[in-house]
Amino acid sequence: MKIALFAFACDPSKGSEPNYGWNWATGLAARGYEVHCFTREEGKPFIEKNSTASNLHFHYVVLPFGMEKWYYKSTAGMYLYYLAWQWFAYKKAKAIHKNAAFSLAHHVTWGSLQMGSFLYKLGVPFIFGPAGGGQKAPVQFKKYFLNHWAAEEKREKISDWLVKYSSACKKMLRQAHAVLVSNDDTLQLAKTAGAKNIFLTLDTALPESFYPVHFMPRTPRPNQLKLLWVGRFMPRKGVLLLLDVMKELKSYPGITLTVVGDGEMRDIFLNTLKEYQLEATVHWKGTVTFEAVKEIYSEHDAFFFTSLRDSGGVQLIEAMAYGLPVVTLNLHGQALIVNDETGIRCACDTPAIAIAALKDAILQLYKQPGTVYNMSIAAHNFSRQQNWNAKIDSIVNKHYPAKQ
Repeated sequence: MKIALFAFACDPSKGSEPNYGWNWATGLAARGYEVHCFTREEGKPFIEKNSTASNLHFHYVVLPFGMEKWYYKSTAGMYLYYLAWQWFAYKKAKAIHKNAAFSLAHHVTWGSLQMGSFLYKLGVPFIFGPAGGGQKAPVQFKKYFLNHWAAEEKREKISDWLVKYSSACKKMLRQAHAVLVSNDDTLQLAKTAGAKNIFLTLDTALPESFYPVHFMPRTPRPNQLKLLWVGRFMPRKGVLLLLDVMKELKSYPGITLTVVGDGEMRDIFLNTLKEYQLEATVHWKGTVTFEAVKEIYSEHDAFFFTSLRDSGGVQLIEAMAYGLPVVTLNLHGQALIVNDETGIRCACDTPAIAIAALKDAILQLYKQPGTVYNMSIAAHNFSRQQNWNAKIDSIVNKHYPAKQ
């Protein structure tokens, strides 16, 4: 059975979506499918170094006429690049399909409902996702986006236009054999757009190599709680909300926060950290390698996730793998991944409500080490179910046609 797999992001050396693409390609090949993976050339050195399966073929799609530069110019340029890339990748897949005779087409990365996929046009059973895209940042929190809020509003307008008029989205959703969505917001958007076969499926998973060899439940020392935040410093990740909460906790010297990441909000983050005089309790590590982050997870007691728009967040599952209970907002994908046994989801009707709720949640864990211990075990157990073998088996068994 031959599969055309669209993995725009595919790179075994990276986390997040590039790692998703790589695990899908290698995971399907390991199950005996002949996989033709269409991806960007960016990950080629690491793909060629790690790919040995004879039934896994990578086709690198490079845009002509200098269009590769679009990806790096701006956010709008990146999205335009992605749509163009999809079209050229589809044309390449169509040409190969004449001889290969694909039995199935599956689009796995990027997972954005609005950006859709042209792969459905191959005329074989088509699966899209798991994907997000239906999330919208609450307007009440626009102050945390600073001058980036205008871009957030523009994104929503473009999103609405794509859902209504783009054939890569609208026609694809109606013709897909299965549309897999990663959160309730995207589920509602898919329904509104006319999708017929929609299934709720988490998009996050981990390779077996990520889990600790010997799991030890988190047991904070008395009067101590070591918090951890991991992610890109993007406007939607809520890094300034993070500091507003830590400002409220400054009088508790036993509560510390390690921040791992970098990005366009770095300068304002560091300036605000200094303004709030949080140097004693908030420690910024910058960017670390995919391997190094595992040791950092093992050194902390709980995970702090403040994203204001997110389909899921693989960091949540990574943290849970090391037994870290999660303190987060009751919003979007994190509200689905975290439950009352594995963490605390906080109300976020307004920034004031969110800050107070997040503060109370952290103090609860600070004052109740036993709660951290119990949540730690539940978090790890949940993460064990979110491994790539289980994820791929579940989707293949539910949605792939039977092998001939």
